This record gives sequence, structure tokens and C-alpha cells, in this order.
Amino acid sequence: MSVLAHVVVGGAQQNEPAATQALAYILKSCPDLARAFVGLLRTADIAFDPGRVEAELTVEEDSRPDLTIHDSDGQLRVFVENKFWAPLTSAQPTNYLRNLPETPPSALVFVVPEQRVHTVWRELGERCRREGLEATVTSDSGSMKSACVDNRIMMIVSWKTVLERLLDAAVASGHDTVKNDILQLQGLTGRMDSAAFLPLRTDEVTDQETARRLINYVELIDNVVNELVRAGVADTEGLRVSNTYHYAGRFFHIHADGRFETWLGIDLTAWRDEGISPLWWRFRTITGVVRGHFENIPELCSDVRSRDDGLYVPVRLKTGVERDGVVSDAVAQMKRIADQVLKTVPNQKPAL
Repeated sequence: MSVLAHVVVGGAQQNEPAATQALAYILKSCPDLARAFVGLLRTADIAFDPGRVEAELTVEEDSRPDLTIHDSDGQLRVFVENKFWAPLTSAQPTNYLRNLPETPPSALVFVVPEQRVHTVWRELGERCRREGLEATVTSDSGSMKSACVDNRIMMIVSWKTVLERLLDAAVASGHDTVKNDILQLQGLTGRMDSAAFLPLRTDEVTDQETARRLINYVELIDNVVNELVRAGVADTEGLRVSNTYHYAGRFFHIHADGRFETWLGIDLTAWRDEGISPLWWRFRTITGVVRGHFENIPELCSDVRSRDDGLYVPVRLKTGVERDGVVSDAVAQMKRIADQVLKTVPNQKPAL
């Protein structure tokens, strides 16, 4: 995760204003980058040499675009509205379009997540129709679309497309500092995408196979832990099941000596972010000591993740076999890790 993504997700700033400020900084930092952004408008037959870039300039009481771009002669040419998952405001797009000049040619550009391009574009078109404005499509390339509305251009483009274009321009121009800034902003937009509530599809809502598979995953937790207890690798005495909206699992000790209180469960956040496995094993005690010994079994622990509450080890689930085969393979993985940790960590019980 980039530093910018970490700061924003941590609550230091709201994500859309932070992205707007970052994009404004990038475009103002180098003329090559501003030209690369304006170059997106060539598909709508708009070309000019960019001049002043401003963030959050109030045009009217209900029209405050995130960015405005003027040409080198000082004439207003572009409004930019940055979105992650917030809805359109009542002024978008019609009031924004009406506040743009007809001449020279001008554009209203919405920058949105890739998964949202089609849904927002459809809503923009419907709002124009309700206001009696006809939107004539001028280009449609999937992640970038444009239409002529009331002699202005309305465009939508994905964050991915915008940032890839800017990154290419930074690399070509040799601007390493700006390149790193763009990578930071890519980290933020990627983080926003992964945490988003995507529009539901009918096949998702009615898919019984998804429900059955999730139940299978949850049942694996007790299956695996019970086998570890029978093998003398785990002890659950006095420990509990622990569930929230984002995870479900249970605590247990390694090798019944109480030195390592660990947790095994379905962690939806780790699964979403990493895509390795739904099943994760968390070590929350003597984290620094344990981490060093995972390097001795890289084939099992090459994907260890560190968080504030401990180390997370993905338990890889064997595919193409029945339940017993999945359980026995997971137990074998965890036994090897438990044996290695117990053998190499000093024989003392740490404070929790």
C-alpha cells in the first residue's frame, strides 16, 4: 500500500479531496503532465496548450468543480470532477456544462473507477435527457467515453487510464519525482477500488453456490483446528471463537504449552486484498521473534503479511480433492510451521 493510500484510509483526509489535491499537484508540477492529461481530449477533437490548473474553484453557488484547466491564453477550457464511490451531485452534469464556454471548445471530464465507468456514464446521459439536453456520443472506447452536449464535450475516463497516461509521460520526460507521486496516487485509487461496494449483479444475488462455498470455508476452521488438537499441535482449552462482520475464526495455542496464542479463520479483508486464500493464521504474540523464523520455511510462508495486530500467514487450500484432502494438507502446512516456530523460539511464555 502506498503512503498516500495509508494516510487517507487511516482517516487523515477524505479520499476524494485527497485525490483531487494530489492530481492537481501532479498536473501543476510539470507542463508535460498537464499536456498528457489534456491529450485525453483529442478523441473529442479538443486540443490546446494548457496553462493554469486550479483546484476547487467555485463557479456558481452549486457548481464547484474539483479542477479547472485554462489554456495558455487564460481561457477556461476544462472542468474535472473526480469520483471514487460518492454519488453525483444535483448540479452534475447539467449546471457544470452550462458554466463552460461554447467557444473555444470546452469539456467536462469525470474521472471515476474502472468498474464505475458504465454506470456513471448511463446516469449522466439520463440526467441530460431529463433536462432536455441531447447527448450525442462522439467516442466510446470502454474506459473512456465522450459525447457532445449543448455544444460542449462531456467525457468520462477511468482513474486507471488517466494515471497510466500520466505515468508514461513522466517516464518519457525523465521526471522521477513526479513518477513516484503518480505511483502514490495509483496506490490510493487501487485501495479505493478494492474497498468499494460494486453494483450488484443478478447472478451474484441468486447464486446459491457462493453461499454453499462460504459455509464450506467456515466449516474448514473447526475441521482443521480439531485435527491439530488430535495431532497434539494445538490446544483450545479456555480459548474462544472470535467473529466479526469481516472475519470468522477461533483462537488456540500451539503445542499446548501456552506460549503462542494464535487465531485461524476466514479473513475477508486479507482474502480481498491478497487473493491468496480465504483461510489465514494469525500470530499475535512475540511477533518480531516469530517473523524471523518463518524464513526457514519459505515455501509455506513467503506471503506472510504484517499488521498492527500480528503476523498473518495464508493457509493455502489444496484444490481438486475432497474435504479430507483439503483438511489434511492444511494441517500438514500448519504443523510444519508450528514445529519450526516451537523449535527455534526461546522456551518462555511472553506477555500478551
